[in-house]
Amino acid sequence: PWTGLHNLYGPTEAAIDVTAWTCPADFDGSVVPIGRPIANTRVYLLDGHGGPVPFGAVGELCIGGAGVARGYLNRPDLTAE
Repeated sequence: PWTGLHNLYGPTEAAIDVTAWTCPADFDGSVVPIGRPIANTRVYLLDGHGGPVPFGAVGELCIGGAGVARGYLNRPDLTAE
């Protein structure tokens, strides 16, 4: 029997999961996405200059919203670390 599978992604800097994806029954297993942002969360894929990258491009995943740890705000040393 098939069992439901959910992929929840959340880095250390976030207090909770920030994205969620529900695996469909016909999933072929080729690429497992991290999903879409949950409520009160935004996800950005940015280049080295902090600008958005086009769809399919490589970039840095940046997260904004209520679940991001406040300890990193205005603390570039912690952000860099």
